[in-house]
Amino acid sequence: MKLYFNKTSPYARKVRMVVHEKRLADRIQWHETDPWSDPLDLHDATPIGKVPALVTDDGVLVTESIAIAQHLDQVGDGPSLSGGDPADLLARTSLTQGLIDASFTTVLEARRPADLQWRDWTQRQVRAIDRTIPRLVVPPEGRFDLGDVGLAVALAYL
Repeated sequence: MKLYFNKTSPYARKVRMVVHEKRLADRIQWHETDPWSDPLDLHDATPIGKVPALVTDDGVLVTESIAIAQHLDQVGDGPSLSGGDPADLLARTSLTQGLIDASFTTVLEARRPADLQWRDWTQRQVRAIDRTIPRLVVPPEGRFDLGDVGLAVALAYL
C-alpha cells in the first residue's frame, strides 16, 4: 500500500495513528508530500490532490481520512477500532472530525494575507470549536476506537 501524507496534516495524523495501531507500518510505502506545491506524483495517485491518500495493494484509491482509517482497520492486525455501539462510534467520530475541520479551516484562513482573511468565517469556526470541546467525552478505560483516534488528533492539533 502507498500512503501519501504530510506530517502537519491532522487528517494524515489520524491515518498514521491507525497504521500504528493496526500494525501496518511495514506494509506501507510512505510518500511524504507537500500538497500545496501540486506535486505530480500526488496528482498521479489522486486527482483530488489532497492528503492523506491511500493506494491499496490492488491499486484502489481511497481518500478522506475516515475512509482510509476504516479500510486499514479491516486489513490490519490488532484489535478492531470499530467495535462497540455503531451509533455511538459514528456520533463521536463525526464530532471529532468536525472539530478537526474547524481547526484546520482556522489555520488555513490565518495563512492568507491579512487583508484577504474572512474574519467572520474564522470567528464562526472558533465558536464551533468552543461549543464542541465541552461535548467531548474522555474514553472509558479499555476503549480505544476510531472515535478516540479522532479525539486524540483533534486535541493534539488544537
